[in-house]
Amino acid sequence: MKKLKLLIALVPLVITAAVLPLFPERVPMHYNIEGNVDRMGSRYELLLMPLIILLVVAVSSFATKHYAKRAECADESEAKTAKANTKVLGITSLAVPVVFGALQCGILYMTYRNATAQNIEVKSDLIVRLTFILIGLMCVVMGNFMPKAPRNNLFGFRVTWSMYNDNTWKKCNRMGGIFFVMIGLLMIVTSALVPVTLVAILSLVYLFGATIILLIYSYK
Repeated sequence: MKKLKLLIALVPLVITAAVLPLFPERVPMHYNIEGNVDRMGSRYELLLMPLIILLVVAVSSFATKHYAKRAECADESEAKTAKANTKVLGITSLAVPVVFGALQCGILYMTYRNATAQNIEVKSDLIVRLTFILIGLMCVVMGNFMPKAPRNNLFGFRVTWSMYNDNTWKKCNRMGGIFFVMIGLLMIVTSALVPVTLVAILSLVYLFGATIILLIYSYK
């Protein structure tokens, strides 16, 4: 599994390195909320995200190994938490390269299209939409995992009230899982159908509203 994660993490870097010679020296590097290019930069900046993906997977793998060792030598309570942390990190180190690797491919496509267009200010909202669709997918995945995760130090709806005991943790994260799935689906639909200028605003409204409701629920 460790080799598979490393292989998946390397894919965005390999793809980027392979297509980079096809790009001009200076390419669009940033898009505003409307999807228009607002900054140009060196094509080698496109290597930044694949390198960050590799770094995240490497750190997650190191932390997973650390918690796995703690699970073997700690007492029962600490071992349970360490095992939960190990499981969470394992999922994270697999989800990050898949989701952000897909985003990198979208960025490469959009950057090449805009860099070779006659008018560099061509409107291109694909990156904005793709970003929030992928965030929505991550919310759906997190929402499905939250009710199953035991109390841990890394993942879940972690506030003082939800961490009070196993019962409050279970109830709060079951409700949190439902909300995250709903938020994820709403973000996906919003990103596909709503004008791009409203996608980020509505997504933040979903997240903020759900957070407030969950805080009240966990307090009760």
